[in-house]
Amino acid sequence: MAFHRANKNRPREESSKVPVPVFREVFQIKKKHHRDPRFDDLSGSFNSEEFEENYSFINDIKKREKEELEKELKTVGDNEERRKQILYLLQRMKNQEKTKKLLEQQKAEREKEREEIMEAAKSGKKPYIPKKSEIKKKKLIESYQALKKSGKLEKYLERKRKKQFSKDTKRFYK
Repeated sequence: MAFHRANKNRPREESSKVPVPVFREVFQIKKKHHRDPRFDDLSGSFNSEEFEENYSFINDIKKREKEELEKELKTVGDNEERRKQILYLLQRMKNQEKTKKLLEQQKAEREKEREEIMEAAKSGKKPYIPKKSEIKKKKLIESYQALKKSGKLEKYLERKRKKQFSKDTKRFYK
């Protein structure tokens, strides 16, 4: 495909459809490599204690928000949609606090067990590391004692019986 110049001083017309010749050097644009800091070694490893220490101010903010929501709940009036939303948020915050307390308690228990093992090793005794099944039984006993203390053990056992009964009937009629 040949293009002619209208005037000898003008540049020659070139088709944009003609492929770039092989011998001509074309510069490639460097690809950007996106890094996800969660999985990148350059970001370091996660330390929960350090995280809690660095972001402890968030707990104060959450407390303030909870107080504000409780105040707003009292003054919300007839707006049922907003009332449901506030109740949902308050329940969510309570659940988060409960979960956090439970995790802290479990962490403290693990730390206590670890210290006991270390003390036994220091005193020259053979360190006793309990099996998972033993730990599970111990936790179950503790949870039953807590339920008994709060007076909810009977209700819990009744629900458990009903659940087991329904499982058995399903299995029986299959």
